[in-house]
Amino acid sequence: MNDIYEFRRAAGKGAILLSFIAVVLLLMAVVIYAVSSLIWLAWIFVGLTIVWMLLPRPALGIRVDETAVTVSAWNKPRTISLESIAHLRAHETRAGTEVTVVYKDQSEEALFAGDFPDIDTLVAVMAARGITVRDDTL
Repeated sequence: MNDIYEFRRAAGKGAILLSFIAVVLLLMAVVIYAVSSLIWLAWIFVGLTIVWMLLPRPALGIRVDETAVTVSAWNKPRTISLESIAHLRAHETRAGTEVTVVYKDQSEEALFAGDFPDIDTLVAVMAARGITVRDDTL
């Protein structure tokens, strides 16, 4: 098997959108209700939005090859050897797929949910490499 699986997810823009909405609401309050004391708060949110837009937000994701799983592959990558993994435990949440690695020495490690694809894809990718994925909601 010479195929490499990569799952990459762009960082979200939710904080930028939330800050933009706050600026619009504050400006509406200043204009409609003549609450000029809130204009400084609107400027703070404008500044926060600009700073947030300028900050680097690396992609999330994993990279799986024939020997290892690389988690957070595009931001501080960490490699886990497939030979050391007994199985994975996973379940879906609103934030994504929460995955726990169970090593052959029975130690466990919870991994960042934003790095993983949906469970069906994860099961298929890991099954091709001989690693089982168990559902821990049962």
